[in-house]
Amino acid sequence: MIDLVKLGDKTYCIKNPVNVGIYVLEDNNVCLIDSGSSKQFGKLIETVLIEHNWNLKFIINTHSHADHIGGNKYLQDKYNCKIYASKIESYFINDTLLEPSMLYGASPLRELYNSLLYADGSECEDIKKLNENGITIINLEGHSIGLIGVVTSDGVCFAGDAYTSEKIINKYAIQYIFDVEKYLRTLENLENTEYNVYVPSHGDIENNSKETIEINRRVVLNNLEKVYSLINGEISYNDLLKRIFEEYNIGINITQYHLIGATIKAYLTKLVDDKRIEIYFSDNIMMLRKKIII
Repeated sequence: MIDLVKLGDKTYCIKNPVNVGIYVLEDNNVCLIDSGSSKQFGKLIETVLIEHNWNLKFIINTHSHADHIGGNKYLQDKYNCKIYASKIESYFINDTLLEPSMLYGASPLRELYNSLLYADGSECEDIKKLNENGITIINLEGHSIGLIGVVTSDGVCFAGDAYTSEKIINKYAIQYIFDVEKYLRTLENLENTEYNVYVPSHGDIENNSKETIEINRRVVLNNLEKVYSLINGEISYNDLLKRIFEEYNIGINITQYHLIGATIKAYLTKLVDDKRIEIYFSDNIMMLRKKIII
């Protein structure tokens, strides 16, 4: 059953593990905010469009992760619609090999071509080319390299993965972050907004997101301190990663190794930038230690 919720005069949301926004334009045209995790979800969106006699004019992707762009190709082929994202994220949507390649650092292992990291590519353009009344784009970078949010004329903010619900946080202790400093700054910026409705991609629709945002901030800061505390004496990056998997009871596999590994590197960047740790090499091994403050 499709759970379509009306959030304003022109704004709707298909509630799902990945929430998808719909904004009604002129002449029964609509835009989507994200397209779900698969071709199958693209087909589900199509049933909603048909039922309401809506024509899909364009899609805005908050970012390029596979669970947000999975329906792109099917819907673009079907409706010949435009797709927009931030400039840097558009590269990843056009060539979806870039996502697993960035995580792996080379031509990716076959196991990384999975539905979590890889989707069919689609033709995507820079969001700056979009000129549509009633839609405001906001910068929410941090979770991904160029994450954007979409605010409609109804005061509905589709926040992508800028934050998630407490339920999701409890399920996934460490969530992927590209840049910890920018992620925290984005939370602060969102906290200072007063939109009518907030829709995270993974979580509950809320009229006030301040409490949920504070939970996200607290978890990230706690994770940062956990990483710092595990750098006791000197430790190699691989041993640190092993301790993280053990501390958080995370089952290791190829995907988790690279997703969690990349996130821990983001935390390390924050700690290095804050001059709390330093990275050095010993016996050809990358080592970490706390910085001695004199």
